[in-house]
Amino acid sequence: MTAKVWRERVTYTAMSLFVAWHTLAMVVAPAPSTSDLIKGLRIVLDPYLHFFKLDDEWGFFAPDVASGIILRYVIKDDAGNLHRFDPQAGLKWFHPSSIWFHDWYRALLENPDDFGEQFAAWCREHAELHPVTITLFEVDQQNYSPLDRLRGKRPLDPEFVKVASVKSFECPH
Repeated sequence: MTAKVWRERVTYTAMSLFVAWHTLAMVVAPAPSTSDLIKGLRIVLDPYLHFFKLDDEWGFFAPDVASGIILRYVIKDDAGNLHRFDPQAGLKWFHPSSIWFHDWYRALLENPDDFGEQFAAWCREHAELHPVTITLFEVDQQNYSPLDRLRGKRPLDPEFVKVASVKSFECPH
């Protein structure tokens, strides 16, 4: 056989192995980790699933879409006044900057100590307020239904949200 034939066979075999690997990963990803077989496969497949963000906790045919989590922050000025901000208010949901921002604040909410310096740097955007501290809040929308919408309620009305303080940081001077 010629080198070209061997190269084609190796390429075809490699591509077939990749398709089989990816198919196995797509079958294991939505499976509940209740059996030993799935747990064992997860050990091998989790890095791949995590790298390509395929490890969501979704039902295969009926995804469980999480309610919206919104980042808010409050700046306390040198006079003790509080100023509330919603940094995502001006973002368009379909624009890449919105996706990047949501990924960043999801990481910030999960690891506030790791990203605290970058978060505290937002104080500079409000230098005219003479900020002393900045506090990160997580606003979690809960239990809002189409019926509530018909009743004239909004998803961020106080009865539908849970607000939790995540962490406070000193503003850099």
